Amino acid sequence: MKNIRQAAQAVSRMDEQLRSELLVKDGELQQKKLWENTFIAKQIEKRTAGGAFTLSDHLRAMVYSMLSAGIPWERVEQGIDPTTGKILPIDEIFGQFDAEFILQHSPEYLTGEIQKLHCGSPYTLQQMQALTERNIGKLQEFKANCGSVDAFYQTLIAQDRTLKALVKVLSDAQSKTKLAQMGEALTAEYLKNVGYSIAKPDRHIRRILGAGCLACSDKETVPASEAIDIVAAIAEELQKSAAEVDYILWSYCAKGFGEVCRGKNPRHEICAAREICQYMTSDTLMR
Repeated sequence: MKNIRQAAQAVSRMDEQLRSELLVKDGELQQKKLWENTFIAKQIEKRTAGGAFTLSDHLRAMVYSMLSAGIPWERVEQGIDPTTGKILPIDEIFGQFDAEFILQHSPEYLTGEIQKLHCGSPYTLQQMQALTERNIGKLQEFKANCGSVDAFYQTLIAQDRTLKALVKVLSDAQSKTKLAQMGEALTAEYLKNVGYSIAKPDRHIRRILGAGCLACSDKETVPASEAIDIVAAIAEELQKSAAEVDYILWSYCAKGFGEVCRGKNPRHEICAAREICQYMTSDTLMR
């Protein structure tokens, strides 16, 4: 890891710019898109306050993470309740995430209902098959063996406070506790949705932290494990949660949000990190 202090300063400027300019539409700030109003922020507050998370909470978290793959998140915005951050039409489809209710419905039915909301992706059917045929059973197994899903997770967190070991056992293909259709990024997103503060190492985060942008790594695309550590280091510098730093960085890249640090045609003229961004160096331009 390197350039953490500079990157932290850039993240602060990004957050300020998002709030003052980039998330303003027709003269009004889009409140739903602010960190403090997101579902994840509310779940982190709940966990910090000692709140308990039920099996239904974990199922909701998993489905929300699945929906984040393959489509712009802005598609689900109309259904988000600003008070709770929940996606109300999705909650209705899944019977408020009662496990028995979900298991009474076929993956094809669940996929069709999601598609009616224009929230489906090419992966949705496989995700719903994974949910009903394996993942619900795995979460029930964790609960049966340890008293709750979180009790099982805490045994791993006690050994590795970075949460990377927990991500690995839930996402690694060789793990007996792997959740189907859940790679490293979606597993981290799922954990954030039940209040664990960790970065989601998706393509946006791994690129913006890389050698061609904020230069927190020597690699152009930062490995997932390294990205988690870099975001945690920036968060410590800023005295924020890793999940909040992750959200600021993601928002600065994502379609329907900041759309500044885009993979193609980045908007350097307005970038809050342009003083340290490595994209415009001669070496990069020559590639």
